[in-house]
This record gives sequence, C-alpha cells and structure tokens, in this order.
Amino acid sequence: MRETDALWMQGEIQDIRQRIEDRHQDEKFRMLFYDVTSNIPADMLDLEREVPEELQDEDDEWGFWKPTPSTITDEEITGLEARLGAAFPAAFHALLKAYHLVSWTSAGMSDGHGGYRGGCMSFTLPPLTTELRLSELERHAAEDWGNLIGAGYLPFAIGEDGQGPICFDLKRRDAQVQGDCPVVWMLHDDLVDLGPEGVGTRSSVEPHMRQIADSFADLKAILFGGDEA
Repeated sequence: MRETDALWMQGEIQDIRQRIEDRHQDEKFRMLFYDVTSNIPADMLDLEREVPEELQDEDDEWGFWKPTPSTITDEEITGLEARLGAAFPAAFHALLKAYHLVSWTSAGMSDGHGGYRGGCMSFTLPPLTTELRLSELERHAAEDWGNLIGAGYLPFAIGEDGQGPICFDLKRRDAQVQGDCPVVWMLHDDLVDLGPEGVGTRSSVEPHMRQIADSFADLKAILFGGDEA
C-alpha cells in the first residue's frame, strides 16, 4: 500500500471509530448497543450499563455491548475477497478495521421528499464480533446471495429486516475515489422470480436494482452519525 493510501486508510478508520464512539456515549442511541447476551462475546459485554427493568425479558436475557477495537487483519480481508472473487471498496475495509460490532442497524438515506432513497427504509450489517470476525459477512455474501457477484454486485448488508441484499455495484467502481462504488439493493422477491441463473446475469438483475447511495462514503454519515446525520 502506498504511503498516501495508508494515511488515507488510517484517517478513515479513525473517523469511523470517532463516529461510533460518539454514538456509544450518546444516551439517545443506547439501543444500538443492546442485544441478546448469547450474541455478545464476553470481551464485548458492557458491564457498566445495566438493563432497565422495563427492558428485561422473561424469555431472553438481554444486555449491552461495547464497540471493541477491530483485530481483523488485511490478510483476513484479502483472503475473504479471494474466496469471493471480488473486492470491497477501501472505505469498507476501513469499517472492518475500525471496530468489532455485535449488531448495527441504520435508517435508510432520505430522498429529500419524505421517503428513502431506493425505497429502503433501513439496513443491517452482518455481525462483526470478536468471535465471528468475517464469517457472517462471508456467509451473507457467498452463501445467501453469492450468485449476485457474477452479475457485478457484492452483497455486504441486508435491507429492511431481510427484504433483500444491499450491494456494492462493482461495475461502477470509481478508481479516482479509492475504488468506492454506488450502493444498491434488490428485493428478495425479485431475486426469487429471476432464479439462480438470472441472478447471476447482470442484464437480468440490473433493472431490479435500486440505488441507495452514490458511494459508501456517502452512506457513512447515515450509518454512523456525524456530517448530515
């Protein structure tokens, strides 16, 4: 990696970390860090936050988790990309190297008219915990929606509680902006209608893809706060 690229990457990692830290410290965002305790590794359990009585559940034990500095390496990321046969934008690498996250759901991007860009009201990142590392991202990208990669779409998140994959459009990668890509999504029902062969063909998939953001960089403020969020 060139020195300028390395400096840019460190700046991106620090920027994402600061945004997540700001949300972790802001009481109004505390539910972002709330999950079933069986999903929270011991080293990510936030013992300083007590679960209020009104949030306690008789059937499940819930707790708060804390963002933990990522130990995911460049080798792990490039190994995953080699297995997928596709590369994530550098800005997404920065996310993977910023913090381990138990769960993360965000509202979609406003379309400026009271709705959401691409009609996507929310999206969720796969768990990136200290125990799971990249395994859930790989399962989501390769097993759940892997045929899309052949059509030039790399899945990395889930739209509207399982309604369809959110992807990087690799065919429109911008080499001038650290290889960033537009972010698009497609409804699960449309994928089912196309079938496995159709899902792997760009001409079949492209008409159904809805653009959410011009780049992952544009999505960052919605995901993690700051800027326009």
